[in-house]
Amino acid sequence: MGDFEDLIALANEYGSKPEWVRAGGGNASLKADGLLHIKPSGVPLATLAADDLVPLRLDVLLEALRNDEPVEGDPVRAAAERARVGAPARRPSVEILFHALIGDTFVLHTHPLAANALTCNERAEALAAELLGDEAVYVPYTDPGVPLARAVDERRRAFEARTGSPAPGVTLLGNHGVIVSGNTADEVRQRSRRLESAVEAALAATGSPIGAGFGASGVVSGPDEGIGSGVGGQAVGDPAVPGEVGAADGSHGLDALVGFLAPTLRGLLAVGGVLPVVASDASEFVRQATLTPGGQAVLRDGPLIPDQIVYAGSLPLVVDADAVAPALEKGAAFDAAAEKPALDAVSAALADYAAAHGHPPIVVAVPGAAVFAAGPDLKAARNALATFTDALRVANDAERLGRARVMTAGQRDFIEHWEAESYRKAVAAQERSGRLDGKVVVVTGAAQGFGLGLAAELLGDGASVVLADLNIDLARRNAEALSRQHGEGRAVAVAVDVADEGSVLDCAAEVVSLFGGLDVFVSNAGVARAGAVFSQPVADFDFVTQVNYRGYLLGVKAVAPVMARQHEASPQSWFDIVEVNSKSGLEGSKRNFAYAGSKFGGIGLTQSFALELVENGVKVNAVCPGNYLDGPLWSDPERGLFVQYLRAGKVPGARTVDDVRAYYESKVPIGRGCQPHDLALAVRYLVEQQYETGQALPVTGGQNMLN
Repeated sequence: MGDFEDLIALANEYGSKPEWVRAGGGNASLKADGLLHIKPSGVPLATLAADDLVPLRLDVLLEALRNDEPVEGDPVRAAAERARVGAPARRPSVEILFHALIGDTFVLHTHPLAANALTCNERAEALAAELLGDEAVYVPYTDPGVPLARAVDERRRAFEARTGSPAPGVTLLGNHGVIVSGNTADEVRQRSRRLESAVEAALAATGSPIGAGFGASGVVSGPDEGIGSGVGGQAVGDPAVPGEVGAADGSHGLDALVGFLAPTLRGLLAVGGVLPVVASDASEFVRQATLTPGGQAVLRDGPLIPDQIVYAGSLPLVVDADAVAPALEKGAAFDAAAEKPALDAVSAALADYAAAHGHPPIVVAVPGAAVFAAGPDLKAARNALATFTDALRVANDAERLGRARVMTAGQRDFIEHWEAESYRKAVAAQERSGRLDGKVVVVTGAAQGFGLGLAAELLGDGASVVLADLNIDLARRNAEALSRQHGEGRAVAVAVDVADEGSVLDCAAEVVSLFGGLDVFVSNAGVARAGAVFSQPVADFDFVTQVNYRGYLLGVKAVAPVMARQHEASPQSWFDIVEVNSKSGLEGSKRNFAYAGSKFGGIGLTQSFALELVENGVKVNAVCPGNYLDGPLWSDPERGLFVQYLRAGKVPGARTVDDVRAYYESKVPIGRGCQPHDLALAVRYLVEQQYETGQALPVTGGQNMLN
């Protein structure tokens, strides 16, 4: 491979390792023919391509590094503009100057967790000398841009003056990350492995950490007094201890905490009626790591590295378990009166945080229990959560080697207001402008057929969609394909058997863990068993009833408490339950009584749910589509309705499945079967309108008309 191919392979390799790079962090460059070819801002290393690289003149960059004449605006950006070759579409990485001054061909800048246990340490310089000797240069924390580049240059020159040798290929940046360079990509790999191995060996020598198995390293210290107080003045309640959350009878605990707090945070953090995604982590690692001295430093004193500020914010809001305990007494059951004290406490804490910091928190931590992170979509929320839990790991590892060092107030203030970081964050954010932007939609029976088609249509409208299905393998494959088309995390698959109460509750809990809640529940899963009343087995009738009728009930029972909590926290926000019913729910269906009966019952449930849940801010409606003749329910060659109806003699004179199809098409005034697009328009209407509930909307091409 050529140098450019080598650089892309190197960038993609390390960009795909979360222990080296999170979100859009890190950068890479190549020098060739007097030019620096560098990653653009906002493009992840994991997906960097050769066409993305921005070419810049090295001589211009080096002249800017050593020129003290004032320039208008940000000096790095000004230097980049002067050094540009051609008209690249993206701005180059914000750290172009230290890439330029290092003479090696390849330069890779990352934020590895193992190495940052050293760089985010009060003993960083001494540790660097002990573990790496003359294999690395250490640079104390310096504001990024020109100051950092000059600090790197100064330290490298001092090394050369002291040793008489060229500066080494590893540069350690205090409270930031590492720069690894080499004249070949393999040389960069070898130096990176050496750096990681040296730090990991030092960590291993301290003994096994608490929570071993949750990453390459973990937590070493036990609880300390004072956690839960003094975190930016924003803590609520008294200290928590591991396992204390709802442990009185063993029936509540962490699931109840997440089940209450995640939807509540979604509602409280709503802006303009749009609720964020709230991801959560209640793992053993998080429960322990938030109670150690290192964890306390992250909770109380501030961030470790600039990327933590960019993606997770400088300081979390800390809420103690005692403050939310009243909401956990009934487990998953919703009780507005019982939950009100906890809701009020969290609401007040958020208001105090916003007053103190000028913005709401991105991360909310319950020490000893769980961490929550909010974002406009799942990708952003996951990045924030992972960046924060990475900080917990780094801080706890730093305590094993010395003492964790957090950034000072002045250092974090610079990053919070640095235009270059604001640009990088904005570019990394996925831009959408659909009519369902920000909404989380769960569609049951979405692995195929109408459900899959509906999911794809709603994704096109800007929603994030959960494909909930018993056929989880197919659902996952389709969710991955849809996410590749619409964006990372936009479609996810969750297993569910809609006829099994435990499975449905587990599905709802997983959705809450992933997204914090949901805005729209589409009960689409359904089955049909055609047959005459004289001959159809009762088992077929029971099967259809269990899935179509009972399954709808179980889904509503599982999601209604989540929506109710969101509405309690954000009374101006309303949520939607939509049953995908059928035209057979509007009139009887010959030799198809099991299906029609379940759908008639579904409309009865819809009207009843609508009357009950309106006080909880939930609209409940049904759509009654005509026949999706192209879907597997009809066209499956072995079990589809065309075959079933042919065998049951439902269509007089029909000899083939084509005869059956033609018969059903002839019954539709518009002359065709219903398509997912038709269904999606109806669902979107029911979600967008604000003055209908308890309705059954026909989508039948004129075959069924209301009267």
